[in-house]
Amino acid sequence: MQIDRLHIERIRNLTDVQLESLQSFNVIYGDNGSGKSSVLEAIHLLATGRSFRSANLKQVIQHGQHDALILLQAGNDRIGVLKQLHAEHVLKLNGNLLDSQSELARLLPVQLIDPEAMSLLDSGSQPRRQLLDWLMFHLEPTFHSAWLHYQRALRQRNASLKSMASSQLLAAWDEALAGYGEQLHQVRTSVMAAWQPVFQAQLAQLLPQLEIQMQYHAGFNLELGLLADLQQHTRRDQQRGHTSVGAHRADLSFKTPIGRAEQVLSRGQKKMLILGLRLSQLCLLHQRQRSTVVLLDDMAAELDAAAQQRLLGVLQNLKSQVFLTTLLPATLDHVFDELSLQPVLFHVEHGRVTPRTLM
Repeated sequence: MQIDRLHIERIRNLTDVQLESLQSFNVIYGDNGSGKSSVLEAIHLLATGRSFRSANLKQVIQHGQHDALILLQAGNDRIGVLKQLHAEHVLKLNGNLLDSQSELARLLPVQLIDPEAMSLLDSGSQPRRQLLDWLMFHLEPTFHSAWLHYQRALRQRNASLKSMASSQLLAAWDEALAGYGEQLHQVRTSVMAAWQPVFQAQLAQLLPQLEIQMQYHAGFNLELGLLADLQQHTRRDQQRGHTSVGAHRADLSFKTPIGRAEQVLSRGQKKMLILGLRLSQLCLLHQRQRSTVVLLDDMAAELDAAAQQRLLGVLQNLKSQVFLTTLLPATLDHVFDELSLQPVLFHVEHGRVTPRTLM
């Protein structure tokens, strides 16, 4: 799916803007605070239901307004999302109401690469787990249902721990959580097996002198199994009021022959590793005949010219549709020239978006 037209209303300082004749590579440029990142935010909000800049929808919807609207045309498909502060969100595909955000997320796989993503190695486990689960969602049809059931069982077990519920009730939630958790683990293991060689191929291009191994950690003792591990930690979990082992504690780690990647790699090498992770996911989806939309927010601030060329070259080969923001498009001219790319330009100023032609 390639986005042909995009209409945005009442998102931050974007009151009523329209981007037409969108192509494979779309450059959105302007001064800091002009609203260029808000264009990417709107696409991300439509596809995933979430902003990548704020967990609070009130900060995303324009001040003084009660809702925000995003519409897009992709071939013969029309998608619309109305995000409301005080009412249910409305999702539509070709005029028909959709039941859940996951239907749009599956239809429009969106990958975000922004400055915050470059801290993936040094942050907590959640962003790495989300990275893995994004891939699972788009590759394994059984994942989403198992994940929803697991989250429900996790909430119920945590509530039972806090209320010191009967051992019979806690045992029931242990069994439910273990069943869905083991299912998630099996799906994750399958995805990792497919992801590993693609990741190593990207790494060989980005960091050819380094040997880095990606390892998956289930979040529980695999020898015991999740049910036995939950039971073994019951007393500690009751004291803490939450479940300390399980699929919700899964993680990825990266090791070199001389130590953990986050401890021994330079900042530049870490960026290349993270870039390899993102690109390898897109490559794997491409192998499964899935097209992707890639949002590159302030790419030039994090990647040097060689890395930018590598990134855009891979995206070009994958036929991904790219939306990237920058202060000045001229800073990317050399990259586009090397790749023989002809992007379309949109200038953003004070929340107004104007198409521009290449000089």
